Parts: sequence; structure tokens; C-alpha cells
Amino acid sequence: MILVTGTDTGVGKTFVTVSLIRELRSNGRNVCAFKIVETGCEPICEDAEKISSVCGKEIKPVYSFKTPVAPSVAAEIEGKEISIEKIKKEMVSFAAEYENVLFEGAGGILVPITGEYTFLDLAKDLDMEVLIVALNKLGVINHTLLTVKVCQCENVRVKGVILNHRGMVDRSAETNYESLKKLLDVPVFLFSETEDAVEISSWLCP
Repeated sequence: MILVTGTDTGVGKTFVTVSLIRELRSNGRNVCAFKIVETGCEPICEDAEKISSVCGKEIKPVYSFKTPVAPSVAAEIEGKEISIEKIKKEMVSFAAEYENVLFEGAGGILVPITGEYTFLDLAKDLDMEVLIVALNKLGVINHTLLTVKVCQCENVRVKGVILNHRGMVDRSAETNYESLKKLLDVPVFLFSETEDAVEISSWLCP
């Protein structure tokens, strides 16, 4: 079980997740992905739809909300309650069907699911490794180091970092990858072309 998180919202978690699962499944691997909680589902849950498409079956989030804010806030606005135990139960049950599953979170690692319970807490409770997706732009070094540091301080294993380079024209994009490789003690990959999914997926599930 791997938790796919981001350094921020909109960094390309779903794009990376879908690309990796597509590559692995095309090679006969029994893997899948699962969007744990999705907000901004108006009119549909776009991330879950993309994941369902690549996995070949409908996979609904445990909870979905129309309001495009953090899950705990969306639940409060829409008058709903989120059960962490229900989330854990559905994740463990889903994972049992596959060789490996990429569970995609919402936003970053410290986004609250309910109250003060975050995706970091979920990763700790289910003993998950974390795969961090970061957008290759100015500021990514700080955001990535902070995300890695908070995981390591809480004894959550960081599987690696994927630097999403799609369409980036920021000047810092020329140097961020090499800088992160020097600064981090975890694997760092640059994801700029669909072909990059081949190398990353073989590393992810050897």
C-alpha cells in the first residue's frame, strides 16, 4: 500500500498515478489505484473517473464532496460526517485484491481528513510508504523538503519523489531536479514524458 501525496494541490498526483498504473497494467501487473477522498466533485469526481478508466472498473472514493476545499471542511459545510475507520476498512479490503495499490490522497500530506486527523496519520496507522509528487516550479525545493521532513519526523517511510515537469517553463525548472537529488536521501525522478512512466513503474514495482 502506497500513499500518493503532493507538495500542494494541483501538482499532478492523478496524472502521475494514472500514468504509472497504466504502464504497470499494460505489463500484466495486478495493480490498481484508489482515490480515498475527493472534493470539488461538481458535477463528477474527475480524479476518480480517470482512475476508474485506467483500472477498467468503477472505483468510487470512500467520501466525495461538491465543495472544493479540504475534506474536513467540505464535510462540515455539507453537513456530513467522515469515519476514519470506514476509510481504513475500505482501503485494506481494496488492497487485498491486488499486488499493490496506489492510494491517492487530497492535496498534501497534512491536509485534514477529519478534525486533526491528516493523511499523514492515515499513512502511519496503515503503515504505508509515501510517494510524493511535486510540480517543477519555483518554490518546489522548499515544499518538497518540508513534505519529506514531516514524514521522516513521524517515522513514515518516503518511497521517493516524482518531480512533475509537464509543460513547465519556469526558469527554476532547469535546476530543481538536480538540486533535489543532492538535498534528499530518497530517490527522485523527473516526470516529463509518458515514457518516463516505464522507468518509474519498474522501480516502483520491480
